[in-house]
Amino acid sequence: MRKAFTLIELLVVIAIIAILAAILFPVFAQAKVAAKKTAAISNQKQISTSLILYIADYDDQYPRRSGCELNTSINPKLNDGVLRCSGGTGFGHSMTWQTWQKYVMPYIKNVQIFEHPLRIKDATQWNTNGQLLNAFALNLGLVGAAPTSTIVATPWTGGAQTGIPDTASAWILAELPHTYAAPMAVQSGQPAIQTSYNFAVREYWRAIFLKNAGGCTTTEEIEPVAAPAGGLVLGFADGHAKFYQVKRFLAETPTLAEYNPGASFPANLGSNCRNATNAWLYTGGSVVPNLNINYPLWALGQ
Repeated sequence: MRKAFTLIELLVVIAIIAILAAILFPVFAQAKVAAKKTAAISNQKQISTSLILYIADYDDQYPRRSGCELNTSINPKLNDGVLRCSGGTGFGHSMTWQTWQKYVMPYIKNVQIFEHPLRIKDATQWNTNGQLLNAFALNLGLVGAAPTSTIVATPWTGGAQTGIPDTASAWILAELPHTYAAPMAVQSGQPAIQTSYNFAVREYWRAIFLKNAGGCTTTEEIEPVAAPAGGLVLGFADGHAKFYQVKRFLAETPTLAEYNPGASFPANLGSNCRNATNAWLYTGGSVVPNLNINYPLWALGQ
């Protein structure tokens, strides 16, 4: 007659399974994150390449658009013949930087490429305005923007790829939390034609990517919502993309004292020095930032 398992033997087996699960589950989770990070790099690469194709068709100029065009939303549900530019209908048909993806959509033809596999899409903004927040964002400091039909902000590099000294080192796109664009610094008063600069301030980016310790101070611990994989995927001006650890990104970003953009930092930010969802610029005085410091990630000093 076959002998059955004793209670002790069953408990031992269950304990072994529990130990193996405790060891293997984190490994599986890490593998899943790594796979999604690889997918994010691939998406960013395709977007960066599409931007290269765009500027090839538009005389080497990065997109700076304004106005409103019917049925241009990247969310097809909003293309129902109702013009959405402001007010209660939202601004799904706006041609400004808030939905910059529509500039390169003809070269990609797949909305899912613009989504980040490790980040949660803002469903309200997508359904109301056709915006993809908490995914990939455009660097307005090197691209510029036309917030209205009368105001145009052109980067100090001329808003062209050829104006960037080292295209393999300067980032144009990045995965960022809660926004659709990295801000730019401009002079106060917002004249009709103005020059824009990167908001290359380490203290600002620390507040985004590191955990808050009260007010505008931070710890050295990475904020998981801002950097779910411990870093961010960057798309560079030459079309390639790669993953940057948060600490490396910060180290390659000048401090406020070094860059001195003249912007009212942190006075025009929130209480924790993080930008609002719709922040697109920070104004300063007539000060031109120090463009001679050697920070090629920001197209500086070359």
